[in-house]
Amino acid sequence: MHPGFKLLAGLAATVVLARGASLHQGQAMAAKMGQAAAIAMQRHGVVDGRISFRQPSGMVARMARLSGTATTATQAAVIADLKRHPGIADAVWVPQ
Repeated sequence: MHPGFKLLAGLAATVVLARGASLHQGQAMAAKMGQAAAIAMQRHGVVDGRISFRQPSGMVARMARLSGTATTATQAAVIADLKRHPGIADAVWVPQ
């Protein structure tokens, strides 16, 4: 078997396995990240908060997009809390 074919077959198998694992575990991970974001917003008194992990491109990522009525200091405190969460890569406050 040609070495290039082995490499491509291995790469394809890895992509298929990674996609399957993402689909299988992705919703549970998103639920845990969403719960952590909701708790952080609640802890800082944001009562009308919204949380999304969907980016403008439509892809889901580990970056929390937050919105709700909060002062700049409260927004910064919530974002700082979320940046300490191991599953959340980043957090930003976006207009509603």
